Amino acid sequence: MKEKIGQIIKQVATSKGLSQKQFGDKINRTKQAVANIYKRSTIDIELLKVISEQLDHDFLDYYYEDEPFKTFRDLKVKEWEEKINTLVGELNSKDKLIEKNDEILLLQRKYIAQLEEKLTQQK
Repeated sequence: MKEKIGQIIKQVATSKGLSQKQFGDKINRTKQAVANIYKRSTIDIELLKVISEQLDHDFLDYYYEDEPFKTFRDLKVKEWEEKINTLVGELNSKDKLIEKNDEILLLQRKYIAQLEEKLTQQK
């Protein structure tokens, strides 16, 4: 991560119009504790979860630029893409089956209509 996490948190909190005191109240910390958070280059994950929730911002995303998180995330993305591709393939297969069934139903309706017409002609 190029920028300190504390500075990123400060930018987000400030962009939301929160003073240090207001932000501290949201995360149950004092104004001085918030000032210390803003100076940090590292942060406890539990505190980061609270801050992320209160500011409605994904601060973990900044860590995905660095290893090993980048590799972990890339693997997860690849895994999800494969699952999505599999589901898309299955969906396409099901769509083709539905089309074929619709064609069969149409032909059956035509055949029934022809048979009914023949029956009424015979009467």
